Amino acid sequence: MAEGDERLIGACGINCAMCDIYRAYSEGDVEKQRKVIESIFGKNSDVKPEQITCDGCGGRRDIHWSPECAIMQCAHGKGLIACSQCPEFPCPRLEEFYSRGYEKAKANALRQREIGVEAWWKEQQHK
Repeated sequence: MAEGDERLIGACGINCAMCDIYRAYSEGDVEKQRKVIESIFGKNSDVKPEQITCDGCGGRRDIHWSPECAIMQCAHGKGLIACSQCPEFPCPRLEEFYSRGYEKAKANALRQREIGVEAWWKEQQHK
C-alpha cells in the first residue's frame, strides 16, 4: 500500500476514494459540494459548500466529515485501519450500521476479512 492510502480506507469498509463527500472536497468542486448538501440536507439547507469537507477516515480529523464516528474511533483506538482487522468483527455496532443501507461497505469489509486490507485496497485500485 502506498504511503497515505490508508487514509482512504473507511473503518467500516467504505472506500473513501469513492465517497461523494470526499471527492467533492478533494476535487475542490463546489457544484459537487452543493449536490452533496442537497442530497443530505435538502434544497433549502443553510449548509455551505465549504462545510462539505473530508480527508478520508484515516486522514485529518479537523476536516473529517464525521470526526465523532464511533465506528472509526473504535477501530483507530485499537490501532486498526479497518474493523475487518478486529477479532470482534462484525460487532453489533457495525451490523446496525450496515442494516441502514450500507451493504457495499459490509461487502468490502467481508472481502477485507477474506484477503486482507492491503490486498483489498489493491483490488480497489483496479476498479
